[in-house]
Amino acid sequence: MAGRSGASLNWGGFDRAINNAARSLGNTKLLMETIGETLVSGTTRRFVEEKDPQGNPWKKSGRATEQSGQTLSDTGRLRKSVTYAASANKVVVGTNLKYARIHQFGGTIKAKNGKSLKFKGRGGEDVFVKAVNIPARPYIGVSADDMKEVRETIKEFIAGAFD
Repeated sequence: MAGRSGASLNWGGFDRAINNAARSLGNTKLLMETIGETLVSGTTRRFVEEKDPQGNPWKKSGRATEQSGQTLSDTGRLRKSVTYAASANKVVVGTNLKYARIHQFGGTIKAKNGKSLKFKGRGGEDVFVKAVNIPARPYIGVSADDMKEVRETIKEFIAGAFD
């Protein structure tokens, strides 16, 4: 610090800036909500692209092949059901539809109350089977593009805390 013959500046702005930044950084729920929106948007994009979070194409479904449609997008209900819940320190992305899990992870569906499952096959005829194997078609996850957008969102949030 300068003495009598020097010059000095006592600036309290640093403390004020740090306090303002601490308040902004302490209110992270908005950040988590923005990240949630980003991840839901990425998930929606995967339904359009018919790809998993790593960019691998989903195995085409029989219905999509027959109808020249998109896999996991017959009614759009699954895609529309994906949402997020955010708190100050985390965000959870998912869906509460009962059939969502089998499409995310794959698995075998077996008849519960009978000898066989019944569904409409190609051409509209009834098909009876003991079990159906559903391949995994992951749609929920974080892609490289999602992560890039999340990082940018976090950078902007931190930079904004010092404005």
